[in-house]
Amino acid sequence: MGYTNVFSKLDQDLSNQIKTLQAKQQELLERKKNLLAKKQKIQGFLTDAQEVRKILDAEPELIESLQIELAKIFTANNQPKLPIKKENNVTVNLEEPKDKNKEVKTFTPSTSVNLQEEESIKIFQFVDAQGKNTSF
Repeated sequence: MGYTNVFSKLDQDLSNQIKTLQAKQQELLERKKNLLAKKQKIQGFLTDAQEVRKILDAEPELIESLQIELAKIFTANNQPKLPIKKENNVTVNLEEPKDKNKEVKTFTPSTSVNLQEEESIKIFQFVDAQGKNTSF
């Protein structure tokens, strides 16, 4: 009986894997079909562009009107805008100027530590050995 359970489990696992692989295969076939359709559109566009170039070679006065129409189509206003945070865009100059002398400010931790200690004294209250509230 144990062997039949193992074989049925293996059979079920294999059938599940076959189903998932068939679904992936179908998805890939649909993707391939979509890519072929897009490729045909692009090839059609390129053949149209070659025909337009031949026309423009014969009629050079049409170039200006074509440029205006193309500018209308391909302007920056017609392109989708991605959300970019401009305040985080910082240009960093990695090259240091050799003629500038930089002033280096030294940080004295003793003054900042004293300020922090004074603040902690005001904030924290302690009970001394006699049971009185004190703050240090």
